[in-house]
Amino acid sequence: MRLRVDLSPKDHTYPDLVVVVDVFSGSVVSLLLSRGAREVWVAPSLRSARLLAEPGDVLLGEQEGIPPEGFHRGLSLKDLDSADMRGLRCIIHAPSLSKALAFQAPRTVLGQFRNTKALLAAIPRLAREEVALVCAAENPGDPQPAGPGEPSQANMLAAGFLAKRLEQTLPLTAIQGATLATHLLSAFPDPQEALFGSREGQHLHRMGRDEDIALASLIGFDPVVPLLQETRILEASRYGLSKDRTAYAFTALEGGDEA
Repeated sequence: MRLRVDLSPKDHTYPDLVVVVDVFSGSVVSLLLSRGAREVWVAPSLRSARLLAEPGDVLLGEQEGIPPEGFHRGLSLKDLDSADMRGLRCIIHAPSLSKALAFQAPRTVLGQFRNTKALLAAIPRLAREEVALVCAAENPGDPQPAGPGEPSQANMLAAGFLAKRLEQTLPLTAIQGATLATHLLSAFPDPQEALFGSREGQHLHRMGRDEDIALASLIGFDPVVPLLQETRILEASRYGLSKDRTAYAFTALEGGDEA
């Protein structure tokens, strides 16, 4: 089995399993699914999120910590931690995570600290020849960042953590691109401290949301692996958008609770 780590999203085709690493937005997806959501859509813009919503759906997003007009909830892990999402369809506004998903691969899942245990158990039955860890870009509160975005310290740290665990659990024949991520992990042995020092963490701290940082650093807390099930293109000409937008639907991997 080969292991590959991309510290920033690559717009190309991967031959096997891809784990998109996103500590904050990805944790929201895992948390919603673990609270019973039947499906979670990741939308790249506020307008596309609203277009995806159907009656009874839950819209989640925020601008400077506040849900935009028409949205039901923000993206605070603390606020969502006790939410009952059983049977609901959720749409979250997560532009950096959406950009990180712009590639082709046979199977795609989301990984973070919170679902590490379930993810490590699921990878051997999902991957055949290669596991690629792809870090979502930094998203320090920008509602719709332009360009590919800067590398995320938080996501690089989580990728290093996952790479180390995979080295310990899989018979790897080759490792590519993991050096910087694993060195970063060595420099910050405490995930919570490292997340607090990241730009995303500092943004949350300025909003008084230190508990969200702590919740994102929990290891193996969520028993869910979000699996990409559907991709939908919202055409600009049809919906009056500035350009075509792509949205991504995740469900809990079957058997994830046992993983």
